[in-house]
Amino acid sequence: MMIVPLVLTAMLSAAAPPKVAVVYSAWSGNAFQNEYDGTLKELGWPMEKVENRKIGDLVARLGEFDLVVAASVGNYENPQDMTPYRDQWLAFLQRGGCLIITDASYPTALDKWVNTFGDEYKLTTAQCAAMNDKAADARDITVVEHPLTTAPNDLAPLLRQYGTVWAHLNSWPEGWTSLVACKDRKSLFLVKPVGKGLLIVTSYFSMQGGRAAIAKAIFENAWLNVSARRGGVEVTKLDFGTITPGKAFAHVGVRSSTGGDLNLKAQVRVEPEGQMPVDSQPVVLTSKADAEAVAEIPYEIKARGKLGLGLLVEDAAGQPVMELHRLAEIPPVLSIQVKRKHLYPRDKAAVVTCDLLPDRGAAPSTLKLVCSIDDKPAATASAAKAEVVLSASVAGLKLGEHQVRVRFLSGDTTLGVATEQFFVHGRPRFEVREDGATLLDGKPFFPFGFYHVAPPGTRLKMVQDMAAAGFNCAHMRAMTVEEYGPILDECAKLGVYIVTEFSAPMFETIAKYHAHPAVMAWNPGDEPDGNGVTPEEMFARYDKFKQLDPDHLVYTVSCIPDQYKRYARGTDIFAPDPYPIPFGPMSTVYDSFKRARGEASKYGTTLWGVVQCFGDYGPWTRPPSPKELRGMTYLALLTGVKGIIYYTYQDGQWLLTDHPEQWEAAKALVPEVKALAPSLLDGKFKLLSEGPEIYAGYWDYEGKRYVAIVNGATDARKFDLAVAGKSATPMFAEKSDAALDNGRLRGNLEGLGTVVIEVAQ
Repeated sequence: MMIVPLVLTAMLSAAAPPKVAVVYSAWSGNAFQNEYDGTLKELGWPMEKVENRKIGDLVARLGEFDLVVAASVGNYENPQDMTPYRDQWLAFLQRGGCLIITDASYPTALDKWVNTFGDEYKLTTAQCAAMNDKAADARDITVVEHPLTTAPNDLAPLLRQYGTVWAHLNSWPEGWTSLVACKDRKSLFLVKPVGKGLLIVTSYFSMQGGRAAIAKAIFENAWLNVSARRGGVEVTKLDFGTITPGKAFAHVGVRSSTGGDLNLKAQVRVEPEGQMPVDSQPVVLTSKADAEAVAEIPYEIKARGKLGLGLLVEDAAGQPVMELHRLAEIPPVLSIQVKRKHLYPRDKAAVVTCDLLPDRGAAPSTLKLVCSIDDKPAATASAAKAEVVLSASVAGLKLGEHQVRVRFLSGDTTLGVATEQFFVHGRPRFEVREDGATLLDGKPFFPFGFYHVAPPGTRLKMVQDMAAAGFNCAHMRAMTVEEYGPILDECAKLGVYIVTEFSAPMFETIAKYHAHPAVMAWNPGDEPDGNGVTPEEMFARYDKFKQLDPDHLVYTVSCIPDQYKRYARGTDIFAPDPYPIPFGPMSTVYDSFKRARGEASKYGTTLWGVVQCFGDYGPWTRPPSPKELRGMTYLALLTGVKGIIYYTYQDGQWLLTDHPEQWEAAKALVPEVKALAPSLLDGKFKLLSEGPEIYAGYWDYEGKRYVAIVNGATDARKFDLAVAGKSATPMFAEKSDAALDNGRLRGNLEGLGTVVIEVAQ
């Protein structure tokens, strides 16, 4: 049975929504002041934001709030000592308030806040091994089944997608419960009941953008559990069961939080869109003292589509103790998705993923799928699984729009029908080969260039500098439709191909310049995952772009690794932009690009890399050193990127030519990439090592073997790699002690060093 996609709006509605205070600090220009704006707006919870320097004003008004949340680095800048306010904070918790401390990895969050409450509250923190450990399981976490991790939202899958937390909570007194543990068996998430309230402390941070769903789930779980405690009840279990057509079962588990007896009843209400609600039969929940009371509540879903679910728990007097609401959507019996809607001569088939959700009781042996293209039979398959992938040949189809139609049958009875359009195009000027290589007029091409962001008047100078240095592409913005033509004309003269983003109207710009020789790709929106643009909107833009201009590529940048899987489908080029310097090791780019490659490969999308070449502003207090720039470039190549665009030649706070060290280091990479490009595009690659210190691999091309080795550590390291050959010669005028011995390539590499060695076969 497939997992039903749900839009969760779980909230306690037996009372008014909670009022929230968000505490932030001025760190890095109030960087996290708005961290939870979107989350709390979506929840519909009233909010006030308070800078930590005004904490005394907040403490005096704690009686007005239900939840207080410390944002990331919430007490880091201008740290405030909470010792004078200890009694007020504890009174807030005792009466049923909830205090959530995020980013609890600093003394300012612990020693100056939580630990001031008393010895039974004192926590310590330490760096987490996962920060530097490159092992496959280094980021594994263990999530304890607990009301705060399960009711009403299951936190485990969300937290497993979070990524690396650089520090953990190292010790805690009796009375605290650890709900999430890292590989070090230390805590990432602690909770302590205090009276009717809850104190939650976590080292998770920066829960905005693609991580906003985590914050939302934590807030909902915290509020439901605190609200229940206010009513004298501790939640042990709460869910609607598997939400599918037919009979379903909700589950409730509670115990008294005051030590008294419980006499409650629980009921489920189903509200199909546009129809009258239907209530289940109430189920009694009783228990003695602090024993757990558990109930299973049968209910029935008779219609597909959108519906509301409500679960109400009342006391003997009919007063609500807690109430959970969820908006669900029961999908149709059959839904389909075409893997790529725009097909080119390389594509021999339309690949269609079919999601199936028949009514309960359907016999799997009688189920099948019948696929047609333009009403002509194309493929059939058994439908015994919840997901079936069909491959329908597109041989002989004319250029233009076509329709794929899938019927879901039980014997001769049609259970459901779904259709989707796709397009067949001729040979384009720029295309992506099956192995991910970019083709320009049918020939392999490795794009290598720079971004230009602002000011617009310096674009010509940038393109001229790029061309003089040997770079072949640039990413820039069309400000207006008319002004963009002369820029593209100059690019064409210089042999620089352009990825365009837009201040000018997108579709008008594409319509005017789609035949221009300098055009390579169009960018429908920078970092959509970080700017609130949904994958569906990006896919719609992609579809429109390709219909207007099937001869060029569409380019999408993603800035949040957790979101790669959501944005990798609706584009031709997927380009992550990790900027690790000075926050972490340069090897971070390897992890990011490798993860992105795994997602892009599922959809036939090629991978390019956006590599950091800027600094000296904001939190990026320095640019990459020449060693780091070169190392990150080769780490990207070792993950299989088929193009690199550095960020940035110029933006509002950085001009590359004002930083000669970085500019010369970037120019020095041009002949290296140019020399290796044929092997990068047409060679056979083998990965030899992927850290945690030595990263290495080689490309075999036309009888030669090119080995790239990168030291991700800051101090010297030995390498010992399985490489066969007759002799080893360092390339690009490098010095190296690398030597071949009995099928092994051995040598030493300085900290953050990179060496490329040609091995004679």
